[in-house]
Amino acid sequence: MKKIVFGVSLLTAFFCTNAISGITVINKAIPFNNLPSEIKTEIESHYVDSCKQISEDPEMPRKNPKITFDKGFIVNVDFNADGLKDYIIKSSEVTCEGAVSMFTGSSDGFLDIYFQNQDGQYEHVLNYWLGREGLELKKTKDGYRFISEYNESYLAWDTKKNKFLSYYGPEKRLDVLEIGDEDASTTQTSSQSSAILKSVLTPK
Repeated sequence: MKKIVFGVSLLTAFFCTNAISGITVINKAIPFNNLPSEIKTEIESHYVDSCKQISEDPEMPRKNPKITFDKGFIVNVDFNADGLKDYIIKSSEVTCEGAVSMFTGSSDGFLDIYFQNQDGQYEHVLNYWLGREGLELKKTKDGYRFISEYNESYLAWDTKKNKFLSYYGPEKRLDVLEIGDEDASTTQTSSQSSAILKSVLTPK
């Protein structure tokens, strides 16, 4: 991940509606000046720079694109139940004018999860493709998880195994995802998924 030095003009663009280097930034999410540097860098390099590039493409109709970060773009919750708040970025809550599906494709986009460590730093622990399952972040008795409203799909953190559990309801398939996996929902499948699935679904 490249390092970005944030100047006054860039931070101003993140706080409100402003133009910078041919792009207008509108932020309705958590004020970006409140975010740690690791998260700011990801927003700058992956989202703002990507949207800005369409103004440099002669085939794109927008010469001065606008990028909008909606309210649900980033949340700050203790997802792994270790007492430290983590950050979750949801790409479906970003719109680049002139390239509406840039950050989602034909799906619900991606989740990028950052866990906080004891030193107050943040590690990018998961890049997760959402598909079309309609997963939404919910508070449960055990913490937080992403749950589908219309099927049994979910994404959760297993505190005993220190791994993510990705359950796809329509196929009754459980994937066990390692920390640090890129596009982990499609690349890591546990050979013991049937045993883990039984333990997860067994009423307590």
